[in-house]
Amino acid sequence: MEFWKINGNGNDFVTIETLASPLSSAELAAAARRLCRRRASIGADGLLVVEPSGSAHFKMRLFNADGSEGEMCGNGARCIARFAYERGIAPAEMSFETLAGLMHARVEGRFVEIDLGEYSFENGWIDRELTMDGAHFRSCFLWVGVPHLVLFGHDELSREDKVRIGRAFRNSFDLFPQGTNVSFARPVDRSEVEAVTYERGVEDLTDSCGTGCTAVALSASLLFGMSSPIEVHNPGGTNRITFDRLDEQKFRARLGGNTSVVTKGEVGPDA
Repeated sequence: MEFWKINGNGNDFVTIETLASPLSSAELAAAARRLCRRRASIGADGLLVVEPSGSAHFKMRLFNADGSEGEMCGNGARCIARFAYERGIAPAEMSFETLAGLMHARVEGRFVEIDLGEYSFENGWIDRELTMDGAHFRSCFLWVGVPHLVLFGHDELSREDKVRIGRAFRNSFDLFPQGTNVSFARPVDRSEVEAVTYERGVEDLTDSCGTGCTAVALSASLLFGMSSPIEVHNPGGTNRITFDRLDEQKFRARLGGNTSVVTKGEVGPDA
């Protein structure tokens, strides 16, 4: 099996295409668990798969490192768009299916921007106080293709603290029946935010999370009056979120940032 290893600001993926011979969901889940193991295999946050589509240039499938299938991933969508363009599967301006709906992307060299469409806090919340392990946060919650809890406050938390608190909120099924991603954020100035995300499915902090950056930017615009575009700095790099506010709770957002093709190769039998 041929693969490309691609990352979007440090959020890394094993990327394959199965246009001629699609694999079952069970086979792809098993492949993700095997291939995404750090040190023992290729290692990645997830597996991206290009499949045939009857309504777009292709269909994107995302399997997290634990084998669970994700509805969408912003950085993953940017990475798979570059893969599809460079492999001749799709033009520079393309559309592709995801479990979260139809996505549109534009590839300009390493920079890839995706139109995420409309998102609303209507089924979430804005500026609710939450407490975990004695730490108090201002929070927002919304779906950006996948569920995201954004926490502001306690900038002094260590990495270990964020993993522990992120895991606790991720598994608070009374609040989040399907689990949730958890982003810890801190405004830097009027147009920049620092953030790191505990990702559901990876079950750890990741170097970058595209949908997390989007959730952080939209939340910061509501809580702190920040305007578009907002740069969100993750440990692995910076994503630029451009958005239009449609009403008090609804936005149309675009996510842009760099991608890196790290290596290309064949999966070995021991992987």
